[in-house]
Amino acid sequence: MIVAATLTVLGLLIGIGIVQQYGLRLSGVLVVPLFAVYALYDFVAIPAFALGIVAAYGGLMVLQRRTFLFGRQLLLASMGISMAVPLGVFGGLTLAGVPGLTLSEFTFIGSILPGVAAYNYHQLESDRRRDDVLLSAATLLGLTGLGVALVNLPLAPYLGTITPPVLYGEGSDIAAVQDATISDGETPLEAPLPLILAAIFVGMVVSEGAYLRWGIRLNGIIALPLLALFTLRSAAVLPLYLVALAVVYGLITLLHRWSLLYGRVLLASGLVIAILVSVPVAMLAPVTSGIHLFFTAILSGIGAYNFHRMPPKHRSTSFVLSAGAFVAFLGGLQLLIDPSPAALVSDPNIILIATVAIVVVIVAAVTAVRLERLRPSAAERRRIASHDRTDT
Repeated sequence: MIVAATLTVLGLLIGIGIVQQYGLRLSGVLVVPLFAVYALYDFVAIPAFALGIVAAYGGLMVLQRRTFLFGRQLLLASMGISMAVPLGVFGGLTLAGVPGLTLSEFTFIGSILPGVAAYNYHQLESDRRRDDVLLSAATLLGLTGLGVALVNLPLAPYLGTITPPVLYGEGSDIAAVQDATISDGETPLEAPLPLILAAIFVGMVVSEGAYLRWGIRLNGIIALPLLALFTLRSAAVLPLYLVALAVVYGLITLLHRWSLLYGRVLLASGLVIAILVSVPVAMLAPVTSGIHLFFTAILSGIGAYNFHRMPPKHRSTSFVLSAGAFVAFLGGLQLLIDPSPAALVSDPNIILIATVAIVVVIVAAVTAVRLERLRPSAAERRRIASHDRTDT
């Protein structure tokens, strides 16, 4: 995990510098550093992500011309396209008997990144888009080269064993090529890719539905189904996420007050904090999979930033609704995926856990009912809209 964390933190810091100096997006806050990690972990990710960017960018051009989608809606559409197209193409080639093109579960989860990159490119003017692509490519090449240099047999005892491995793990292509693979006892997700796509899609619908219906943003667009998937592999994921969420939220709140940083820079700073904190935690936490811990740190950084940027009066409501949605995802997915022995639902204290889960769902349901009652009726919304048009 140390190498993956190093590449990601370095990429985030480079991104902060480029945003501050040139105002460019570097494809998105997390896109380039995570792309470097994925390119080393799974070589199939390189053509899959390239295809995803092209497909998503083309899809955005069509959607902008032929629909009224804009802003966040276009981002979600771009992410959906970048996941669906590689799944269809590579899945079809695999079924046709072409070897070596199978997408792993974690690579497929990362296929939202091309959609984020395509959306960011689409938002830029043509000259700045070219600069952004070139800087992104240069940064990606540099990070990938550094990763290749750090993953080798002589360094394996130092960088691959102190924490649960990611790029030194059994599933890592670069470790296999460098003959530096370390057995990690990692338990794969063992979930069909269409099921993961469906879970992420439902997560998007639930998140956007809560916002459109009540004006409340849940804790991340796809964080809740991913957390549920990871929790089905290791029970330690959930408490680690919650603790990291609180710690990073407190630190970026202080950072914002002291420095007035905001937006992409504050998000990147929160991610840097989350990943740096996760490295010493990885030395002690009972999580056998470095991948689970690595992505849990990333989700906690994003979640902390989301809580920071939402109105204070919405935070408790968002947390309750997010908790209820997480329990619903966990309950639904555990019926479709065989949990590992270390999963939360396999805990000996399952009765206590189930009781807590039921309470969480009830509280979330009561909160949703309260929000629905506070929502103006259709007639009231029409009256307000008519009044606004009259005033203008």
